[in-house]
Amino acid sequence: MASRIQLGKVVKAGGKSFRIGRSTRKGKKYKACPTSGKGSCIHFGATGFTAKPGTSKGDNYCARSSGIKADRISPNTFARMLWNCQGKKSMKK
Repeated sequence: MASRIQLGKVVKAGGKSFRIGRSTRKGKKYKACPTSGKGSCIHFGATGFTAKPGTSKGDNYCARSSGIKADRISPNTFARMLWNCQGKKSMKK
């Protein structure tokens, strides 16, 4: 099943809308830029790595990343969307 994160798609995080694009930063696969034009882009996802939501690999990632707390929108926010994390589990969607 397709992830919530796809190139060209608009997603909501923290009450703001972000457009997903291909990252220009070395070692990163995606970037999320605010559609309002205010603020900077957030780069996330490792180049050469494929997210497989709903697998044991996804469950391991979601369990590890659930402990990361941030008061702002961070790369972890978008990476968890990429893996379709619901708590400590990765869902097929």
